[in-house]
Amino acid sequence: MIKPAIYLPLIVLLLTVAGFNLPARGTPSSVPSAEDGGEGLGISAGRPAILAEPAAPEPLQVALQAGHWKASEAPDELSGVRRNGGTRGGGKYEWEVNLEIAELAAALLEEGGYQVEVLPATVPQRYKADAFVAIHADGNNDSSLTGYRVASPRRDVTRKAGELAEVLAEAYGEVTGMRRLPVATRRMRGYYAFRYNRYRHSIHPTTVGVIIETGFLTSPTDQRILVGNPALAAQGIFEGVSRFLGPAELPRLLPEPTP
Repeated sequence: MIKPAIYLPLIVLLLTVAGFNLPARGTPSSVPSAEDGGEGLGISAGRPAILAEPAAPEPLQVALQAGHWKASEAPDELSGVRRNGGTRGGGKYEWEVNLEIAELAAALLEEGGYQVEVLPATVPQRYKADAFVAIHADGNNDSSLTGYRVASPRRDVTRKAGELAEVLAEAYGEVTGMRRLPVATRRMRGYYAFRYNRYRHSIHPTTVGVIIETGFLTSPTDQRILVGNPALAAQGIFEGVSRFLGPAELPRLLPEPTP
């Protein structure tokens, strides 16, 4: 009787020459393909594989509120906003100064790749953004008072508003050379746009928000920047926001492969 083991090496050699690749012991026989069903790779039999393309990066969203702009259009729940026209000085109303600075800062941020929206006095309900900056100007009967200040909300669910306020205050001072006032007022920290627990027209709790008083519009010294060179104030806001947020775009999660 002829033993099969004697011919096994010869059979293997002949199959190899004929083009058959035999797997080594203990290894998978082959990689799943479209022909054999390809369940292991999510490939449908008889159809070519469709590779998912990486999703485009999602730009960070910034909201710049021009304080007192369109205040007369505020809803009934913000009736106090309608009655508060802000200060004036240097031949301009506060809302005009705030809006000009906001628009200039928005242009810089958009150029940097951020998605920006300039908001009026009325904030959309439960407004969401990666950063929210309310832009205002101080006023006082004493025209010798000068300086700017930045404040974060008293109630901050994000735990990041304090950091944004500090970064913005530092950058604004560096760019403008203005004097920083060390104390934020109670009204700043309790700003209506921060009070989501009371007003529907306010920022969402997950939105990092701050308010900046860019200087005293009633001060001839501060008017040199607020009225005479608002681009400098806008540059200070841009520097602060961009330093806090970092790169303008965040990668999205890749989509699931198409079956």
